Amino acid sequence: MKHLFALSLFFVLILVPIACKKQVLPSQENSSVPNFSFTDSIDIKIKKIAKRKQYDSAIALTEKLLRFSIIENDTMIRAKSYFRLGYYNMELQNYEPAFDYYNEAYKIYLAISDSTMTGSMLRSMANIQKTLGDLTGSQTTALNGLSFLKPPSDTHKIAGLSHTISVVFKEQNEYEEALNWSNRVMKLIEGSSSISAKDIRTYQNTRANILVLKKEYDQGISLFQNLLSDAAVEPNSGEQAMFLNNLGKALWLQDPDNKQSESLMTRSLAIRNQIKSISGLISSHTNFSKYYFQKNAEKALHHALEALKNAKELKNNVSILETLDLVIPLKKRMALDLGEEAILYSQTQNQLARTQQKIRSIYAVTKYDNDALANDNLLLKAQKAEKDLQITIYLAGLVLSLFAIGFVVYQKNQQRKRTRMETEYTTEIRVAKKIHDELGNDIFYLMTQIKNDPTFLRDDTGFMVLEGLDKVYQKARDISKEHTPIKTDVSYGNELIELLNSYGNDSIKIITTQLEPGFWDILPKEKKIQLFWIVRELMTNMRKYSKATFVGITFGKTKKSMELNYNDNGIGFENDSGTWGNGLRYVENRIQNLNGSFNFDSVPEKGLTVKITFPI
Repeated sequence: MKHLFALSLFFVLILVPIACKKQVLPSQENSSVPNFSFTDSIDIKIKKIAKRKQYDSAIALTEKLLRFSIIENDTMIRAKSYFRLGYYNMELQNYEPAFDYYNEAYKIYLAISDSTMTGSMLRSMANIQKTLGDLTGSQTTALNGLSFLKPPSDTHKIAGLSHTISVVFKEQNEYEEALNWSNRVMKLIEGSSSISAKDIRTYQNTRANILVLKKEYDQGISLFQNLLSDAAVEPNSGEQAMFLNNLGKALWLQDPDNKQSESLMTRSLAIRNQIKSISGLISSHTNFSKYYFQKNAEKALHHALEALKNAKELKNNVSILETLDLVIPLKKRMALDLGEEAILYSQTQNQLARTQQKIRSIYAVTKYDNDALANDNLLLKAQKAEKDLQITIYLAGLVLSLFAIGFVVYQKNQQRKRTRMETEYTTEIRVAKKIHDELGNDIFYLMTQIKNDPTFLRDDTGFMVLEGLDKVYQKARDISKEHTPIKTDVSYGNELIELLNSYGNDSIKIITTQLEPGFWDILPKEKKIQLFWIVRELMTNMRKYSKATFVGITFGKTKKSMELNYNDNGIGFENDSGTWGNGLRYVENRIQNLNGSFNFDSVPEKGLTVKITFPI
């Protein structure tokens, strides 16, 4: 069956282009002028409309050109149309369709071996992932893009991708790696005339920001000052406003009492208000909110709310979450209601996670298809010689045998693992029951004896002992309740929701999403139990240590995996596994039992984010 598919694919790849040539060439000889006139004229219209930034109209015309290219089987026009649709949608902040169109263009350029355009499409896709906060995905896509580009002809694109990677490392707080990639960009700038002056200033601005974050203030401030003194920077432009804002922030971080910093950021904000730069206003108001955060809570909240308003207008979910990270602690400090912000935070986080997952899936499927196609082509070449074919058959038999052996071993291991997990579960329940039945009953009997002794009850010490014993008894009951067998039938979802709700109260809001009926049916019994324990430990850890006022926890799944996303606005901790307590260690062990992966992301005073993924 596999050979038949490969043979069919071979004929498609060989015969379809020939058929297309037979169809196109006669039309070129007889009446090619109308076709080329159509594409030329519509191309000119698209460029004029796009230059005026009328992107909706440009999209409509480009879609018309795309349909024409499909009918005429014109690969180059089709690739160019996909590229334009990606660009116009990105300018409109329609990131999901933009990524999809860039991906379609990428597949065509890869198929026709245009490595420069292949790398260029991956650069655009990586930038979209970065904008959506998928930093790991952006880094992977950018590194893949670099593999297609060669200097000196592609130097400016290599610099752009290297800059993207530098920014990703900066956003991940890995400043040393960010500076290393910035150094690569600077070397490319020195030896190339193909990189525009404006791009160079952008790269230098990023470098200055990294230096400031590394607390190398003098170097960073000097670089910002050089950028502001550049004659090519237009007065009252978005570029000047960016440099002013960043210089003001750098001076403030170096010296919180520096009076010049507030003046510089005020000038930047005025320019951005004048030119109506929404993204710039988000940055300025965010910096002002941080500037006033410890000095003046009312001013800090005002700027945070302004940043949030602009983030909503821009419909940028990453910016919305970043501004909420300022609004929520400020409102909490000022004892203001957090209900609206808590709901918005959860909704935005869920929407962003879905978009990131969809975009990641688009690229993953494409990469898989391309890899599979390359493997099939290699197999076809190998089958040209009879000797190679025999070797392939022998190897296939060997691989199949190894696979069968591996599969049997894997099934045995999984069976042992399930047995061990069920044994652990049964043991825990038995121990809990023993604690309740023996320890709890003995203590209760002792309490009864103390209550029946009037003389002892008159002693203050007696009351203290009685109260302490009562607490011990309650704790024993709680242990038994905690280890009550978990229902893994159709009521599992309700059990999980009840568990989450039990941790909420007047000061802690628990937010989750409504799941469709049958959501949990695909999950095996033993994994339901492990997941229930993981959720319970996360929530217990939150109640004990985090001081959070709201918690968002959501579940998602694909055909092959289950995902859990947890967020709270608590006090957080140092993002180092060496500082984890027993609770998080417990969660880590449970995830390993599930053969899953996890990511704990926390910064002191900024809450905790946990992402857990495991196979179904």
